[in-house]
Amino acid sequence: MSPQTDRDSILKAKAFGWRLAVPLIVLSLFLPYEPALAVPLHGLSLYGPEGLKYKPGQPFAYVNPAAPKGGTLNLGEFGAFTKLNPASLKGALPADLAGLLFQTAMTTSSDDEPYSQYGSLVETADLADDGLSLTYGIYENARFSDGHPVTADDFVFSFGLRDNPEYHPIYRAMFKDVERAEKLDERRVRFVFKTRNPHLPLVVGNLLIFPKHVYGEPGKAFGSDFDRTAVGSGPYAVEKYEFGKFIALKRIPNWWGKDLAVNRGRFNFDRIVWKIYYDPAAMREAFKSGEFDVNAVNSSKDWALEYKGSFRKKGYYLREEFPHKRVAGMQGFVMNLRRDIFKSRMVRAAVSLAFDFDWSGKNLFYGQYLRNECYFDNHPEMKPAGLPQGEVLSLLTALRAKYGAFVPQTVLTKPVGALGQGLPLEQNVRTANQILDRAGWRMGADGVRVKDGQPLRFALLLEDPEWMRISEPYKNNLRKLGVDMEIKLAQPAEYEEKLNRFNFDMVAIDYPQSRAPGIEQRNQWGSASAKTHGTHNYAGIQNPAVDELIETILQAQNRKEAIDALQAMDRILTHQFYIVPHWYIPYDRLVYWNKFSRPPVNPSQSAILSNVAELWWEDKEKAEKLKKARASRKPMPR
Repeated sequence: MSPQTDRDSILKAKAFGWRLAVPLIVLSLFLPYEPALAVPLHGLSLYGPEGLKYKPGQPFAYVNPAAPKGGTLNLGEFGAFTKLNPASLKGALPADLAGLLFQTAMTTSSDDEPYSQYGSLVETADLADDGLSLTYGIYENARFSDGHPVTADDFVFSFGLRDNPEYHPIYRAMFKDVERAEKLDERRVRFVFKTRNPHLPLVVGNLLIFPKHVYGEPGKAFGSDFDRTAVGSGPYAVEKYEFGKFIALKRIPNWWGKDLAVNRGRFNFDRIVWKIYYDPAAMREAFKSGEFDVNAVNSSKDWALEYKGSFRKKGYYLREEFPHKRVAGMQGFVMNLRRDIFKSRMVRAAVSLAFDFDWSGKNLFYGQYLRNECYFDNHPEMKPAGLPQGEVLSLLTALRAKYGAFVPQTVLTKPVGALGQGLPLEQNVRTANQILDRAGWRMGADGVRVKDGQPLRFALLLEDPEWMRISEPYKNNLRKLGVDMEIKLAQPAEYEEKLNRFNFDMVAIDYPQSRAPGIEQRNQWGSASAKTHGTHNYAGIQNPAVDELIETILQAQNRKEAIDALQAMDRILTHQFYIVPHWYIPYDRLVYWNKFSRPPVNPSQSAILSNVAELWWEDKEKAEKLKKARASRKPMPR
């Protein structure tokens, strides 16, 4: 499942790989190591076996195990998809495709167990007493969509793909501390770890399993050849598609995993179709005319002003807010430190001061958003509060003594928060100009500052034209500082390529976070990832203090130790001004045609569109009422 998307807050697919694969819920070492029982289990938990909420054969609490199957779910997708391979480096994947076509060894329950996994392709998981190896027992009846059995060879092959140059580096980073995968017999495979680290078994559980007999044939290219077919072990298969226009999936009626407890009540639609749109306005009107069924509204303007016509008043489609408890993470204009002008913290601070959130919130966002203050916002345990104290203060003091300017003095003397937050724009502009003066940037005759012959000029790369209304006021404010920002629009495929190659000056990016941050922190902020194309260190951060804190998080022996390191890292990232903070919203906004039913509980750790695709079902009685109401132009009966 993927997290919420928000057009005002950039598609979350553009960060953290949410289009690239099933959710990368990689868990950090937050709890003491608990050796496994001698017998294999149906799931794993950092709490030990007693931490598993669900017993063998028990479906998840947020599903309707008796949900009827059938019908077609039509969805809209903004921007083209260019591949079917969820693990290749190049190209863009349709939203949620990976989790419907492909499976991982293990799966997670969606809302209240961030530290547990249950068998998906595997029936048993046996963690060695020394914590250095994990043995899976693969379901005997597990099959790929072409009918071929899933075997240990497929697991070993899939793990070996990490050495393929076309394999996405985010996965390579995930499995860095896994030494090898070895076949024991046709249905048993063992993963051996380089170090005793309780989060590694859960990381391995997220390994996407590909059929060796399809993608391992001699002469096959893992990236390009994959686009001609898509053979997985999930509940759906590709029925037909046309790049740039649509993709249709069909549910496999005799899918091998349909009777497993973890799948009961899920994957209820016979067909799921994504229709591709390149213009947000055209996509909005297409929903209103009934071209597709469900739309996650990604614009505060649309939510405030649209979807209020006669069809909504008659109950043909519904408009609903779904509160969520997801960690907000950080979203903002990311400055690429690979560019010389952004290497200066003073320049980054000045550029940050020019963004007027208060004006944008009132005039553009209809008061729907809250300002991002830090990298783990909206979570009372993770978000740093006030000045650093206790162990967090000790960590920051030691790191500042060790690394100097990599840990700004302000991390010790000021709380987290967007620079200039709550102050009048005029005051922030005045402060920013003073900062640039001190940094040696002199105003040129054309109104653009210059230093050592280099003008203070850069380009903001955007994919979505809806961002123009947000970016233009920011551009105008920057001009008051003598900063010239050009706005460039790119097509989705070009945009993805530029992101993967770090070929931009500034870009709008969101970094969603889970309640259990782990290995993905290396991918987002680690120095090694700054030099590796395809990672999510878009800012190009190379900060040894951050690197040290990431490793502290991963090696922590308990939750408190990990949270202390996390808060210390958050304070450093925030006070380095790598990102101009944006905003977040604590609920999902959805409009949908009134022909569906759903379970009473919405698992809010997943984005609402993912829940629709996996957990909702077509209600034939409602569908018939809707059909008759539209034909008669009368209100939908209650």
